[in-house]
Amino acid sequence: MNGHANGHINGFANGTSETIDVAIIGAGISGLNAGYRVQTKLPNATYQIFEGRGNIGGTWDLFKYPGIRSDSDFYTFGFEWNTWAKDNPIVPGSDIKQYLQESIKKTGIDKHIRFHHRLEAMEWSSEDQYWTLTLDVQGQTKHVRARYIIVGTGYYDYNQPLNADIPGLQNFKGQVIHPQFWPENLDYANKKVAIIGSGATAVTLVPNLSPTAAHVTMIQRSPTYVYPLPNNTRSWFSFLLPNFIRHKLSRMFFIFLQRYTYELCRAYPRQARYFLLRRMQSLLRGVLPIDPHFTPRYNPWDQRLCLAPDGDFFTALRS
Repeated sequence: MNGHANGHINGFANGTSETIDVAIIGAGISGLNAGYRVQTKLPNATYQIFEGRGNIGGTWDLFKYPGIRSDSDFYTFGFEWNTWAKDNPIVPGSDIKQYLQESIKKTGIDKHIRFHHRLEAMEWSSEDQYWTLTLDVQGQTKHVRARYIIVGTGYYDYNQPLNADIPGLQNFKGQVIHPQFWPENLDYANKKVAIIGSGATAVTLVPNLSPTAAHVTMIQRSPTYVYPLPNNTRSWFSFLLPNFIRHKLSRMFFIFLQRYTYELCRAYPRQARYFLLRRMQSLLRGVLPIDPHFTPRYNPWDQRLCLAPDGDFFTALRS
């Protein structure tokens, strides 16, 4: 009795219960990975993945703003058991969604997903040594008993985004849009757009809105370190290696690179800061001053670095 990837719902009559070994909450990347781990490490265990929405992917299904992509390399962000098999480390959201669909079909995880099963409550019984989950299934109440629960819900509130407290914003006469709920077919052609913030979403939106909008202005309280990452890992020697070896090596390389970069920045913050500022300055080519617009008040990796695939953020600023 399973849900399938088209949003079909199967279940039990209102109020009745079933018993499984493992209940996984959420069908995003974490929940899907948990499903794979359960079925490979505990092949005799029964498990179900309960997803409140109508599709897999979590963030990668919900967010629709222009240019949405991974903000770290996908060789390490993707599944170890289904290595990302393309040459671009920074991946568009649509490709991530397709990758997740292919991953669960290849492994049979899709047969264990129940869509439109929203968790309402969990109650533990010490006497029975079971959890009882109360689920809302499109207005009907369902109960499921499970020995173990894995929570893979992420940290976003899908219904209520974190809105910035900006005095006077309610008096603004134009449209105010939160990227989490980007309107379908929003027409921003030849309009002036202000992007408030300097994190990964802002760094993604600037180069993707600029070709169509009349003018794009990024308003920031504090600058962020933005590093241009070449978005193609193919090199001359890659033609000599089978794909699965090449991409396993790419995964190992990016794991090493992340760890090495982090440790280097923490050990030598002044030198790391100097290097990153000079790199950004070279990409700006005098169009904008590095200080104050691109000089953070903190050292590298006190907060996360933002990645710009092929330096697209700086290309947009120069245009």
